[in-house]
Amino acid sequence: ALRGADGLELDFHTVGYRPTPADGFPIVSRADGVGGLYIAVMHSGITLAAAVGLFAAREILEGERDVLLA
Repeated sequence: ALRGADGLELDFHTVGYRPTPADGFPIVSRADGVGGLYIAVMHSGITLAAAVGLFAAREILEGERDVLLA
């Protein structure tokens, strides 16, 4: 519940597909055959965004892949 929201009305909402790989495991790596494209797709992206962003940046900039992404 949102405190003080009694008088608020819903203006709009959107519905979309969540990017979830078929096996349920995250995809975090360079895209094979597409130079310069790095993919980070997972069900829990909102909760893992900071960590995955750090790991991805390190791999993109320094070429070091974190063992947690293996």
